[in-house]
Amino acid sequence: MTEKLQKYTKKLANGFEIEIVPLPGFNQVYSVVMANFGSVDTKQGAKTLPAGIAHFIEHKLFAKPGYDVSEKFAKYGANSNAYTSYTKTAYLFQTLENPYDNLKTLLDLVQNPYFTEENVASERGIINQEIQMYLDMPEFVLEQRILEQLYPNDPIAEDIAGTSDTLQMINQKNLLQAYQDNYRPSNMDLVIVGDVDSEKIENIVENSNFQTLGQPLEKTFNKLTPIGPGGQEQMDISQARSAYGIRIDIDMSGYDLVKKQYEMNMVMETLIGESSSNYQEMNRLGIIDDSFSYNVVAENNYCFIIISGSTNNSEEFQEYLQKHLSYESLKAVLTDTKFERIKRDAIGAYLFAQNSPEAIANQMAELYFYGVDYLELIHMINSIHRDDLLEVSEQFLKDENCTYYNLLPNRK
Repeated sequence: MTEKLQKYTKKLANGFEIEIVPLPGFNQVYSVVMANFGSVDTKQGAKTLPAGIAHFIEHKLFAKPGYDVSEKFAKYGANSNAYTSYTKTAYLFQTLENPYDNLKTLLDLVQNPYFTEENVASERGIINQEIQMYLDMPEFVLEQRILEQLYPNDPIAEDIAGTSDTLQMINQKNLLQAYQDNYRPSNMDLVIVGDVDSEKIENIVENSNFQTLGQPLEKTFNKLTPIGPGGQEQMDISQARSAYGIRIDIDMSGYDLVKKQYEMNMVMETLIGESSSNYQEMNRLGIIDDSFSYNVVAENNYCFIIISGSTNNSEEFQEYLQKHLSYESLKAVLTDTKFERIKRDAIGAYLFAQNSPEAIANQMAELYFYGVDYLELIHMINSIHRDDLLEVSEQFLKDENCTYYNLLPNRK
């Protein structure tokens, strides 16, 4: 494991934040630029953007006059990628060589858009194929359906890539406007982790060229509607898949929200983690298999848990979780000894991740937008007490916060 991490931070006059974590002796360098703009950000000021526009920008920023940025990364020996989430878009590279040339390429990628009517039109077809491909994947369909139950008629229930219809609404003009409004230096940050010279990094970034002309716009969100009653559909699969969703409506952001996510993860780990008696009993009864998992999501304006997996009996899957995910169940099993073990596991996972430049960079970039210092996370975890878990479970583990969705085999 690495020694205690150090971090150098520099905020430029334009608001762009640089975070550098030197790892002397590490061969790999990993860097990510993240924009605080994701799939749910479709209402900004008086503007309403088509679903999928954040993802569309992610695709098209790689296009430059006469070349694709991924080719340039490859020339300098780097692997590059990008992804769009509900609230963020990230662009990254990892390399064993030429870190400074690759950093210049990364900055060029996010700073100089090249959107034309022709390349936008051709991209519609590519992304539409991607959308159609995912519609054949049961895991993806199930996640979309449970989100539709948790957040009816809300942007988070839309496919991150949009739909065939919304793709037709995306054009050169609104792409460029959305880029200018959201890829502002003050709405982005850069993290680079590895054996690099911080002074060289700062010089490269300060001499790069941000060309953003839009004005900061206030993001607005739909008023949340009641949770859906649940549902099911048939699909061409051999075994049923089920999802159980819990929506937590809390007016929280920043540090408090990140801490709440850790608390909810600890609650779930206690009740249905692999070492829990509930997990073992569900396995023994044949209700679940090793595809069973849970995911706690805490974002500004959205906080929810999705539990899912393949099952031989969808009805038993839902009934078991409804019965055992409760404040009373947690209170019965959360001894002081159990709590300390769960807490040590969370600290251990945080420390283990520090062996990975990728894990450090991605989490550090994400936490920047919540005003949380990645290097201080251990103090946050240590500040959590057993009573905090009991309190949060009493708050959100209620039947009215829960819903479900099943994908059943299409028996022809």
